[in-house]
Amino acid sequence: MARPREDNVIYANFGAKKRVTDASEVHVPPRPTGMSWSPAATRVFNAAVQKTDQGRVKRGRQYAANGHVIDLQFRPGAIVGQVVGSQNEPFVVTMRLPYRSDEDLGGVIRILSETPNGITRARKGEMSEEILGILLAERSDDIWFSCDCPDNSPACKHAVAVAEKAAVKIDSDPTLLFQLRGLSLTSIERRVRATAASVAKENAEEGSEYFWSGRGLPDLPQPKVAPMLDDSDMDLLHKAMQTISFTNIDQLRAVADIEDMYDELTR
Repeated sequence: MARPREDNVIYANFGAKKRVTDASEVHVPPRPTGMSWSPAATRVFNAAVQKTDQGRVKRGRQYAANGHVIDLQFRPGAIVGQVVGSQNEPFVVTMRLPYRSDEDLGGVIRILSETPNGITRARKGEMSEEILGILLAERSDDIWFSCDCPDNSPACKHAVAVAEKAAVKIDSDPTLLFQLRGLSLTSIERRVRATAASVAKENAEEGSEYFWSGRGLPDLPQPKVAPMLDDSDMDLLHKAMQTISFTNIDQLRAVADIEDMYDELTR
């Protein structure tokens, strides 16, 4: 039997059937098939996985897949879920985020105002590591779990189930990250617009690192492409041609000519 390390803690990678020397080497299971993990979703899921063993991870993911998570709420500073287990009443899991001051959250607005298309990208889940560090946690280890089940593990199987379901929701709706900090993306957008003016003024000041090079430009607009005549009111077109036509036949010919010209230009 191998002796334990000096700190009396033995780390084991049960999936690979070998002993490892550090907790960072413990195997993290692959992402669920077909799920498009965003960095935020990965951070949430890993917060539970890295605090427990493979057995609890496997059972927790089975709970998530089988619909045992019957309630999931995103509250300021925490995610709270209810998981049906072996008891009559569901277990309550709380996933608690580290504290953030108003000054910390103000940094999110500053970063978004300095980032071209910052709000648009945030809605898509495209956020920098700095923003994720403020809205979630700088490290997955900074997120803590509690559950009222008898298991005293730092992250029980119910916590894993809630973490996976929370990751799925965040992946499909990244704006939930702002809800976790009591923020509204709409109100942030208004504040970003107000802040953008002062940022532009700072950039234009002599001595600014962006005075000559400037910042990145926003994306070009992508207007919707639609067939004009198909979406138009043809009765109005006929009435317009009627004002410059002598007879109904001239009117019909004018409309037909416009349709032919449109087809030729858009072919």
